[in-house]
Amino acid sequence: MAKIVIIDSQIAGISGDMLLSSLIDVGANKKKVIDSIYACQNYFKGSKIRNADFVKTSSYGISCTKFLFDYTDSANSRIGSEVYRAIAACSDSLNLSYVAKSFVLNSLKKIIQAESKIHGSNYTSVLLHEVSTIDTAADLIGTAVALDNLDLLSKKFYATDVAVGNGLLEFSHGVVPNPGNAILEILSDRQILLVPGKLDGELTTPTGAAMLVNLASEHISQYPPITPEKIGNGGGQKEGKNVANILRLVIGNSNLKLDYTSESIYELETNVDDVTGEIIGNMIDVLYANNAKDVTVLHGISKKNRPSFVVKVLADKASRDALIQILLSETGSLGCRVSEVNRITTSRSFITLPIAIENRKFEVKVKISKNGNGSIKSIKPEYDDIKNISTVLKIPYKKVFDTVYHELIEKYK
Repeated sequence: MAKIVIIDSQIAGISGDMLLSSLIDVGANKKKVIDSIYACQNYFKGSKIRNADFVKTSSYGISCTKFLFDYTDSANSRIGSEVYRAIAACSDSLNLSYVAKSFVLNSLKKIIQAESKIHGSNYTSVLLHEVSTIDTAADLIGTAVALDNLDLLSKKFYATDVAVGNGLLEFSHGVVPNPGNAILEILSDRQILLVPGKLDGELTTPTGAAMLVNLASEHISQYPPITPEKIGNGGGQKEGKNVANILRLVIGNSNLKLDYTSESIYELETNVDDVTGEIIGNMIDVLYANNAKDVTVLHGISKKNRPSFVVKVLADKASRDALIQILLSETGSLGCRVSEVNRITTSRSFITLPIAIENRKFEVKVKISKNGNGSIKSIKPEYDDIKNISTVLKIPYKKVFDTVYHELIEKYK
């Protein structure tokens, strides 16, 4: 039996404090989490926590835990890189596990990347407003500590539909439609369905959305086979009408034998016999740059015994037509075969590994695949990051790869 976790936000959405409160409600060490939250004020200049506590209460008759957080902050905005350094330093001071720290920083990166794209600013210089305060740090670090305490970071998470609310939002950049731009950016391309929910106003926050996408590897429209073991309800900050304003967290055991995701994709295929290897190489780069899921080139023999290439491209529905045009224009082919097929992929997640090589600091994206019991079955550093370090330091690719892989084995095995 594999242990799984369901984050159910289809009614009242997800915010950082609701997710954190649900973990306390399900049994995370309250004192340990509160102590970690108080540590945050040492890294946010001008901030002072007056009170941080979790209280048992109810929302529309449903028992839940709510996070009470009272603080002062002299700054109403901070540069994204400043917030990142502060939260990274706080994580180091608390000796968070490597996986917990990666969860914190990857969630924060997701927020900063969304804001930089929205405002057309550089990632390192984008100015953050609502998400720049110690409140964000408290949600991220408190949640990481709670997840670590419950030993959940190695488990498989599922996400239901996400309620985002309705109407208009008024914040530092004026009035915008709900959901806000940051929510759309964070949840884009995640196969997570956004729904209005059953409450008015903003239901999902950038911090909640960022943590969700860094935990849940699969979206569900209905619960998978599960024997519930623990149920936690995290209460929101406003009371709803005719519905409880809670995020529900369900931990249980599942008899799922294979940990995979099934999806429908398109296979594009063409034969070419009058192109050079350089043209094929460039075509591969262009296809991948335009969201091809996979590109395979096979050698063959065509009519009149001419050497040929068979090109196979896997594409999702959104990219299919554009990739067909690229395939035809880059090869000069006059047509291609298109087939809709089912693809099964095992779940995987990504972390960022900070590493020092020859007294230089780098970050390497790492793909991790786990089995149904949550145990790691494969770890693979991303090729482009290894290649970049090799180029910068002018040392062999294999030496960089071996160094990074050894570091990963030491941390995870």
